[in-house]
Amino acid sequence: MTSQANLQTARKDKVFTVTFNREDKMNAMTASFLQDLKAALDSVRDDDTISVVVLKATGKAFTTGYDLDGSDWILSQNPIAQAGTLDLERDRQDIRALLEYWWTLWKFPKPIIAQVQGLCLSGGGELIAMCDLVVAADIAKFGHPAARDLGIPPTVFLWPMLIGMRKTRELLYTARLFSAREAEAMGLINRVVPLEELEATVDAMAADIAKTPVGNLAILKQATSNFYENMGLFASGAQAAELDAVFHQSESFVRFFTKVAEEGVQAALADRKARFG
Repeated sequence: MTSQANLQTARKDKVFTVTFNREDKMNAMTASFLQDLKAALDSVRDDDTISVVVLKATGKAFTTGYDLDGSDWILSQNPIAQAGTLDLERDRQDIRALLEYWWTLWKFPKPIIAQVQGLCLSGGGELIAMCDLVVAADIAKFGHPAARDLGIPPTVFLWPMLIGMRKTRELLYTARLFSAREAEAMGLINRVVPLEELEATVDAMAADIAKTPVGNLAILKQATSNFYENMGLFASGAQAAELDAVFHQSESFVRFFTKVAEEGVQAALADRKARFG
């Protein structure tokens, strides 16, 4: 097993496991976190002894999305330092770069299984959207609370394709959290199991998939990806990235990060809760 501040990695038979290791931060994603995740995946990308990748996490959250404290900000402009006022063109470039990051995971040639044991919110939806399969504990929760005031994911989590237009709009317009059972019923995830069975279920699934020759898995993955790409996946992502940059110019975005700059994240979250519920 290898370990670092953001994550741990381990190999067993043909399965490579990446464990998010920011439990004290609810596994919130930072710039260095994403760099470490990409490096871990790159280390086995062309390794034919590895057939399947499993992503899992320590603690109560799979990930609560992008880290809001600003010390390792996900984009080049720190909205806390700038009280939420961002240069639009630079923000566009940053969001396009983030989108390209997610597409590298989409194009990763080996199946990726997300093992979701708890909260999976906002940017976490982007992460699981790039995974091939998602297995969740029955206590897991999903959603995009930031939809009301902070922005949209450039991938829009692939929700329009995965769960349809009407459910996507409902979940974005209300920003409500929803259960693993509801996520399974909508087709957002593959399977829900009791928390105590989650590890064994994912282990068995990964071992079963690993029986298929690694080259065949790459072909099967590309064959299914092609349908989404041919429907305009990449073009839609580029358009959403533009809309996200525009969203970041909104009064609600500036208000939130001004509050963070002046009084801290918890005060901003409390103000947000009072405003939106």
